[in-house]
Amino acid sequence: MGLNPFENFPSSPILTDLPAETASIHRDEQGMLRSRKKNYIFRYDPPTRIFKLTMLNEEVLSGQLRWVDTAPEISFNLAARDRVFGLGEATGQPDRNDQSFRIMNLDTLLFSIPGSSYASFPFFIVKRQNTFTGIFFLCTFPLRARIDSATDETSGPAVRFQVENGGEEFLYDVFAFSGSLARILDEYTRLTGRPALLPAWSLGFHQSRWSYKTKEKVLEIARRFRSADLPLDAIHLDIHYMDSYKVFTFHPRHFAAPEEMHRTLQAQGVRTVAIIDPGVKIEDGYKTYEQGKVGGYYCLTAEDSAYNGRVWPGPVVFPDFTRPEVRHWWGDAHQDVFEAGVSGIWNDMNDPVLWMNKTYDPLAEDIQHAAGSHRRFRNLYANFQAEGTALGYEKHRSAERPFILTRSAFCGIQKHAAVWTGDNHSTWEHLRENLHMVINLGLSGVPFCGADVGGFASGPGARGVLKIFKNKELFARWIQLGSLMPFFRVHTALLSYSQEPWSFGEEVLAIARKHMKRRYRLLPYIYRLARESHESGAPMVRPLFYEFPDWDHSDDQFMLGSSLLAAPVLYPGQTRRPVHLPPGDWYEYETGMLYSGNSQHEFDLKAGYYPLFVRAGTILPVCAAERNAEESLKAGWALEIYPADTMNGFFLFDDLKTRSSATFSQELEGTRLHNGDLRLRVKNRTKDAELPLQERTLRLPAMYRTMIDKGQRQDGESLHLIREDRNIEMQSFKVGMDEAEWEFPYTSNW
Repeated sequence: MGLNPFENFPSSPILTDLPAETASIHRDEQGMLRSRKKNYIFRYDPPTRIFKLTMLNEEVLSGQLRWVDTAPEISFNLAARDRVFGLGEATGQPDRNDQSFRIMNLDTLLFSIPGSSYASFPFFIVKRQNTFTGIFFLCTFPLRARIDSATDETSGPAVRFQVENGGEEFLYDVFAFSGSLARILDEYTRLTGRPALLPAWSLGFHQSRWSYKTKEKVLEIARRFRSADLPLDAIHLDIHYMDSYKVFTFHPRHFAAPEEMHRTLQAQGVRTVAIIDPGVKIEDGYKTYEQGKVGGYYCLTAEDSAYNGRVWPGPVVFPDFTRPEVRHWWGDAHQDVFEAGVSGIWNDMNDPVLWMNKTYDPLAEDIQHAAGSHRRFRNLYANFQAEGTALGYEKHRSAERPFILTRSAFCGIQKHAAVWTGDNHSTWEHLRENLHMVINLGLSGVPFCGADVGGFASGPGARGVLKIFKNKELFARWIQLGSLMPFFRVHTALLSYSQEPWSFGEEVLAIARKHMKRRYRLLPYIYRLARESHESGAPMVRPLFYEFPDWDHSDDQFMLGSSLLAAPVLYPGQTRRPVHLPPGDWYEYETGMLYSGNSQHEFDLKAGYYPLFVRAGTILPVCAAERNAEESLKAGWALEIYPADTMNGFFLFDDLKTRSSATFSQELEGTRLHNGDLRLRVKNRTKDAELPLQERTLRLPAMYRTMIDKGQRQDGESLHLIREDRNIEMQSFKVGMDEAEWEFPYTSNW
């Protein structure tokens, strides 16, 4: 319903696929507009602006458009005890009930501005017992969001958006989705864009700080990771790698000959991700500035002169990314950093920050875009920049999958970039918010996201960049949580102690090594989840009710995909951890012990331990933990079998880094007979990609000592997983990569 806010664009910058069927509208005797399509009925009353959408006599959506202090407000009425999720990273709470905040991309100044966030997602999901409804309020103007409490036990809360349109024409659309969470996110990301297909290296561990100020320091960090036996895929280059903070440059002394640095890093299996801000320094003779000036590519004032702001380089101008030719120019400008050897691009300060270290209202600034006002397009600025960066990959790295990381975003960002949650704090509160933000970003169509592991700042405001006091326990617990997040990066402020894994002593280093290597061993599973997200929009990190709709407990637990359940430690000094397990049986990952679901269990905690479970019936692909993600995924593979009456899994391999659609994939199925015997079958789905290995290992619980393959009996080999920091004894069997069927007799006296 509503007006299309992008009617003047040749194509929408947000909507990628809008399959629509025409529905006739008629006016009844009371003047109400009615429309019916299949089982859906829509009603709208023009005088009151009240609307209602029902399906099979059950209300899906209702609300009202009205004016409050001359600003339009649209409300969506909910039922009693409904819970609201999504809305991106708007707050760090598990749900959005009883909260208010602003949906406008803004530098939060180290989270010192209450109710503000770096990214804007006017998309939310309503959980009503075990049913779900998704609402996408497509309006790019800043919004004041308010989720009101229920007034009594019969009426529910209301989600209200007040549009800060500043007197401009109010344009909007509302899309409603219903069904399972998987279906809602599938349809939503079909509409706004499928998440980008990620290169394998982006799923590994990333080390960063503001800043590693010389190439010698970067190389030292890489060498230290290797000597400490820590996996590492990427080091991030913050603003000091540039010449006077000028984008697309390298410091002539501190980062001279960056090609040589990257060749050395490549030999160590390490890549770099370089920060690229939108502000272009005003400097005569500076190539990027001169090109934009000649092309007339910058945002203007009302008097048609280039708008000037001030950020890291000093006086700057801002590209007008609403113009397609500017996005292409910006993409082309990445040539120098790509040729120097940079693999990934990190877009920061892209709210955009117009004035650094200054309190100001960005909507009051005299800055204009060719497509319209800054008020209308501010929330889209980061998306447009990310699209320009993606165009740079297409031109200069056409065979490679892009990796773009962004701080600011709007709905649809997932088709170009990953999102991190901004300049957080080294506090237990922000550790907990890390989990809630990632879950709600996943429920907003952004599956690949994460927070600065360990925390960026000491607290809010300018003093927050000074970090003095280390908290070993907090860092260790954050590494444990981060190791299961989609994006896994340690990052910290300029005036901070070092925050590499070895910076907290040998005990924390050992804990970090354990959990970093665990992530790399789980990469075949994580990599498959990333492909699933690309294909369907499914989140990688999920609330438990994604898999178990009737489950409405345990906001401090989460699912990684459909098979792993984690109960991270989120409070200091905990020695016991209650875990609420959903229905079914669950195997504890480190011990292999079996626990019954639909019940609560308590676990003793050690510094390097938190409860992690594998869902019974899972066939879990794992690999060896090597130096980086690609080497791990090309090393030894295994399939771990967690018995249940029915078992399933999926194995996927491709070339890990190019845009090629070639894959090798297999479906894995199994059954457990009444006598305990197991039968497993592997069936090919695709066989396009070339495999680096021709055999793998099957791992089963110790009571399965033999395997029958084509009538031939094979004894298993006893395998203790102590080298993988697990106290489990399993039986292993070498098998090929072809389609096959196997039987495993149950041994009762093992």
